[in-house]
Amino acid sequence: MNRYMPIGDFVKSISKTHKFDKKDLIFLNTSDVSKGKILVDSYMSVSEMKGQAKKTIENGDILYSEIRPKNKRYAYVKNLLKPEDYVVSTKLMVLRNISNKLNTDYLYHFLTSNYTVNYLQGRAENRIGSFPQITFNVLKVLNIYIPDYIIQTKIAKILSDLDAKIELNNKINAELEAMAKLIYNYWFVQFDFPNENGKPYKSSGGKMVYNKELKREIPVGWKSGYLNDLYDFKYGLGNTNPHNGGEYPVYGSNGVIGSYDKFNNEDAPVIGHIGNKCGSLVYAFGKHYVTYNGVMCKIRKPYDKFFGYTTLLSKDLMSRRRGSSQPFISYDLLNDITFIIPEDRIMKIYCALIIPSYEKVISNLKQNQKLSELRDWLLPMLMNGQVKVG
Repeated sequence: MNRYMPIGDFVKSISKTHKFDKKDLIFLNTSDVSKGKILVDSYMSVSEMKGQAKKTIENGDILYSEIRPKNKRYAYVKNLLKPEDYVVSTKLMVLRNISNKLNTDYLYHFLTSNYTVNYLQGRAENRIGSFPQITFNVLKVLNIYIPDYIIQTKIAKILSDLDAKIELNNKINAELEAMAKLIYNYWFVQFDFPNENGKPYKSSGGKMVYNKELKREIPVGWKSGYLNDLYDFKYGLGNTNPHNGGEYPVYGSNGVIGSYDKFNNEDAPVIGHIGNKCGSLVYAFGKHYVTYNGVMCKIRKPYDKFFGYTTLLSKDLMSRRRGSSQPFISYDLLNDITFIIPEDRIMKIYCALIIPSYEKVISNLKQNQKLSELRDWLLPMLMNGQVKVG
């Protein structure tokens, strides 16, 4: 048996029109799926949906954007309680495994591998049209390695276990950041930090004074400043196209977007500068390279970098962006955002409280990078039979 066979022998692109039998449904556009996940679950009126809202989905389907494959707008539909309540854009292919010889998890890992994404992006860029796009006709002729079904299942489990560990680390980091942000709000927005007797400052009658810049009362002895007092904002190092296989991770508006051979040897928050994810915040650690669509935030002395990062988290930067067709947030906009400067005693107590959490966050980020590199190294060899599984 030929171990390499076209995907089209096993998979169909489903274009079944939704019945629209309810007033409210969940609409998935290309921007509503990313790197395996469905990002929305909120209902909206059918009458308000865009014209491309057409397709039905089922659990087990793989959604794959026809537009710019390199943006990784894909999702694996799993464990939805009511998949019939979802209606999908015509710009998303609904891929359905119709064969009992192909494991769907195995198929998903093949379709989302760097090899497949890069190949499809190349085909999309060679298309004559206004933007890079693919169709199922391009995808269905891709050859996929088909070992015995039980081997496919084992390969898929190895890759899924790595993805699950990365996702678990991401959830832990989100919880740690949420905790730090909650404490920040309690101490530096509500001003109920512990006083010298351990009681909430403002609620216990702590002295307050009006601050003109903040246009509100703040604790006596505290000051206000602007974010450019806290950070030196710098755009990335040029319009550089990252590639896979470089030594250092590249940060852009969507977090890590590739790798390159240059680096900045320092930790820094990076704010998305332009595009749909502008205003988003990632923490770039160790050796990293920032592209043109990221703003690197270098902490100014004497401030603590984790206090600064939590301050940025508290500012809801995405609400401050400008532009409609091409959203952006510049460091000129960032400069004018005010922040609170607590007295030294409170700053030191807060930093001592949150530093262990952020050290765990960075540890998890580094582990995720290693796990991602391991997965990306293993995947092609598993998928072409170079590495055998028992």
